[in-house]
Amino acid sequence: MGQYSVEWAYSPQFFPGYVPGWGQPGLLVPLSLHLSDEQELDFILLDEKIQALLIGVVLPVPSKGQIATTQLFERLQTWTASLLRYAGLPVFRVEDRIESIKIKPSVVGLVLACPPQTHQAALAALRWLVRAVNDALAGKPLAAVAQQLPALIQSLRAGAPQGMNTLRFLEAADQAGIPVQKVWGNVFQFGWGAQARWLDSSFTDATPNISTQLARNKMATSAMLRQAGIPVPDHGRALDANSAEKLADQLGYPVVVKPADLDGGIGVAAGLKTAAAVRKAFEAAAKLSSVVLVEKHFEGRDYRLQVFQNEVFWVAERVPGGVTGDGLRSVADLLAELNADPRRGDPGSTHLLKRIPLDEEALELLVEQGLRSQAIPPKAAFVRLRRAANVASGGVPVPALAQAHPDNLALAVRSARLLRLDLAGVDLLIPDISRSWLESGAAICEVNAQPQMSPHLPAYLLSRLVHGQGRIPVVVVLGLASEPDFCDRIGKALSGTGLRVGMAVPDVVTIDGRVVVKNPKHVYAGGLALISDPTVDVIVLLVCDESIHKTGLPVDRFDVLVLAGPPQDAARASAWPRWRGFAQFLLKACAGPVMVNAECAPWSDWLSHLAARDVRPMPLAQIATCLSLELLDK
Repeated sequence: MGQYSVEWAYSPQFFPGYVPGWGQPGLLVPLSLHLSDEQELDFILLDEKIQALLIGVVLPVPSKGQIATTQLFERLQTWTASLLRYAGLPVFRVEDRIESIKIKPSVVGLVLACPPQTHQAALAALRWLVRAVNDALAGKPLAAVAQQLPALIQSLRAGAPQGMNTLRFLEAADQAGIPVQKVWGNVFQFGWGAQARWLDSSFTDATPNISTQLARNKMATSAMLRQAGIPVPDHGRALDANSAEKLADQLGYPVVVKPADLDGGIGVAAGLKTAAAVRKAFEAAAKLSSVVLVEKHFEGRDYRLQVFQNEVFWVAERVPGGVTGDGLRSVADLLAELNADPRRGDPGSTHLLKRIPLDEEALELLVEQGLRSQAIPPKAAFVRLRRAANVASGGVPVPALAQAHPDNLALAVRSARLLRLDLAGVDLLIPDISRSWLESGAAICEVNAQPQMSPHLPAYLLSRLVHGQGRIPVVVVLGLASEPDFCDRIGKALSGTGLRVGMAVPDVVTIDGRVVVKNPKHVYAGGLALISDPTVDVIVLLVCDESIHKTGLPVDRFDVLVLAGPPQDAARASAWPRWRGFAQFLLKACAGPVMVNAECAPWSDWLSHLAARDVRPMPLAQIATCLSLELLDK
């Protein structure tokens, strides 16, 4: 196989915007496959070698037997995207979107769909894969390239969104067709203009900063809720291990030790029954926070109630990490089987569930239950191996909304409302969620302003946060009309419908006729300025140069394409074929009608090429009025 190799043909081309037909921003990487003849190659062995490198990282791509060289490039696309996705980068539904572009007989343009901030990551993944493919084609051992994979994954993860919430919201948006752009850091915009919303993990743009600070201060939150009559556990601040032990004696065992200003169960030790355990838990919590609480343990089952806009939309019981006996196997063997579940990953990983190490905490709990790691628990007996019940420490969420008593739902809603939180995770300890807390007793042990979301919840929340797909109407005008005030007349006609119009033309960007940007670099930059502005109801983009071939569009699709009039260089014989190519390029992203200036003969003569489209030839003077009527329906 040494007579073949994949090589870089030219420099990659980056597209910060959307290239019509790609679905996501991305880059074009020209590659060539050097062959000794024109025969199709049997790449089954290559498939096996590369996919063996990627076990646990990339789902296997089924081999197709004798495959063409172009399918090798398809493999490279899929493998690259899968590496990015495994590292937590927002690259979705690649198989439905990516396609290679034949540049010349020996060169294929590999299209890698990826957000603008991940271009370098995509190139790094592709370079590693090309090295691996070339070594395999040359018959070389792959041990050296395999050793580079962990470092590659780690470097890719450095550019990934923080936390699983963000990635799940981004994936839910992709599935719902909601356009997304990165704002800054971990903040993303969902939708455009006046329909857009911002999210940072599960913080929304309506979450008050004061409420967030209050919720993160467990002492202040508890004091406020207690003042309002919400049942909360008694607690006190421990200044050192001695005071922690003293507080535990005063409150009465068992107790909970936890940092006062951390979320996600970090540093929480629950169900402590001895002074030694309290002192040890204090030392661990003090390494994480300067404020450590000792709290009276409330005996009950642990529930997380998710609240949004004064409604509980999800309830889950958090079953603590542990194993259930089968009467045959030891605790250690049961735990090994539990940790082998592919849904579980190491603590801190992006997996839905977390593995439970047989560590000091687990061994201490075994002793408290009169067991050891090699003991065989009775059938159906639950052996607890984690004090905290949260998912981050190995717990399992079990849906419980259908069983929840209305009084308990109302208690969670009031707790979130008191803190002025639009979205919150309320942690409730109660003996039985189906009985009212007024009868059984209960305790609110935490109100989380940035709750962790189960995988299916972001889709529901986006449907509540974002109207439809969060899109506003977008019109693209191609070419310069013979009348210089043509775009102004479009703006006035649309403004007459009550819509706030954002318009980007080569030298200026306006909103409702007021200049907001002078001399944008190109139509992509002008459109991006309008998409980001929450006052814009409709966007008009004038395309009259070739910049979009270098940047892509600021939108993945638009509603109306206007073929306005002759471009500036229309007098040249070569101009119209190029501008018709522009039109074909834009048609891939046009979701609605094509309005054509019937007074412009070169466009009118070309209409037969648009037979499958909704084409509306009309005099130039009528286009603005028809546009306003068209967009009023959206």
